[in-house]
Amino acid sequence: MRPGWDVVWLSDIPWGSLWQRPQQLATRFPPDARILFVEPWTLGHPAAFRPAPVSERITRVSFPFLPLHARSPGLRRFFYRMGDWPPAVGALFTLQRAWARTLRGFGRRGAPRLAVVQNFLAHPFLPVLGADRTVYDMIDAPLHFAPVPPRLVRHWEGLLREADGVSVTSEPLARLALAGGARNPELIGNGVEVARFSGAAPARDLPGDPQAPILGYVGSLHSWFDLPLVSALARALPRARVLLVGPAPPATREELERAQARSPNLFWLGPRPYEEVPSIVRAFRVGLIPFRRTPLTEAVNPVKLYEYAAAGVPCVTTRFTGEAGAWGEAARVADSEADFIAAASALLASPADPAPLVAFARRHDWDEIAGRFVAFCAREAA
Repeated sequence: MRPGWDVVWLSDIPWGSLWQRPQQLATRFPPDARILFVEPWTLGHPAAFRPAPVSERITRVSFPFLPLHARSPGLRRFFYRMGDWPPAVGALFTLQRAWARTLRGFGRRGAPRLAVVQNFLAHPFLPVLGADRTVYDMIDAPLHFAPVPPRLVRHWEGLLREADGVSVTSEPLARLALAGGARNPELIGNGVEVARFSGAAPARDLPGDPQAPILGYVGSLHSWFDLPLVSALARALPRARVLLVGPAPPATREELERAQARSPNLFWLGPRPYEEVPSIVRAFRVGLIPFRRTPLTEAVNPVKLYEYAAAGVPCVTTRFTGEAGAWGEAARVADSEADFIAAASALLASPADPAPLVAFARRHDWDEIAGRFVAFCAREAA
């Protein structure tokens, strides 16, 4: 990275949301970089309509992206129709360009400017920001995460073609990026703060019988989460606790309530601050990744895999992606409900050696991942 870069970081999640790849990478950029973190203006999160500092060198500001990922199905349908109606989307783009012009004053006079894009809906107003170089960090399969109006797909394809560099988090995403028009996408996966997870004291205040071992999951409980599989696991292992931690949309919450009524050893804690997650994970005997296989999950590089490993916790996962077989000692891959239950039961009976798991996690420490990402940005911005 050239000295003194100013970075406009166009994120797909708010700064105060789940602490994920955007925040992990941004906080590890070189000390002389100044970052304007442009987050989606999202209901339920405090907005910053004027740039507000979150650290000595990072400032966040909320921006009116089209909220295709709104939690309410009704709102998602409304914004999908809006994005597919030329007068409405034209008015939105005009507003965004005007709003983006107010951000051009960010940074230092004469400093080169890098745009890191993780939200392809920034493409219509990117030229207004005046970036010298643009890197598209493609985290998920954006056309599979939520329905995207056809007239907006061309902006994703335009970003893939026009960016100076495209990074992806998995091989399936690399293939998707190539099909969309990217040139030589760089694979830079997700990671974990190994020291934070390996050094945390196990949480003691978790629900259920304190003598019962915990099979746990940390992450979003959306449509890709296989709750019937987890319910079957809880019923099959009544002497263990099954603990779920993370946000869930209204439909999943109703399902969870019914599942908990049937299985007294199944607990949903809801979302927890990132600072609490390492202690919670350290209390697990087995980590779970019970994902359905969908076009979205096939491209996922799950952060929770590395978090479990860093805490010395073995993982049982469904084969939701073709990459699962490459995770070696960090995960046991199940191809059926019976396999999933059997693998979890075996790990409860014979705990895994944590040393190889932590060694696996160290190869994916966020410091290492961020170093590679910064080097990639530097190479593309040279």
